[in-house]
Amino acid sequence: MIVLLEEPEAWSLMMLVSAVAVDNAELSEEGREAIRQWRGELREGSDALAQLTDDINVAMNQHIDSKFVRRVKSRGKRAETLKR
Repeated sequence: MIVLLEEPEAWSLMMLVSAVAVDNAELSEEGREAIRQWRGELREGSDALAQLTDDINVAMNQHIDSKFVRRVKSRGKRAETLKR
């Protein structure tokens, strides 16, 4: 399975996660300000957002692949044949 987020979806995800962190985590004011500044740099259409989108897609798909391979191996089948 492959999941690919587009930039607007990655931006929405980043805004949600960072808002929850700013609102609910026990952060110093400097930490909150650093997150707000980082969010400001990731405007839609920016190179930074394109890189973040790529990084999210790679991390998410690596996680999905590792879960899939683990399930296949635990059922006694060869993961190599299913991953190709």
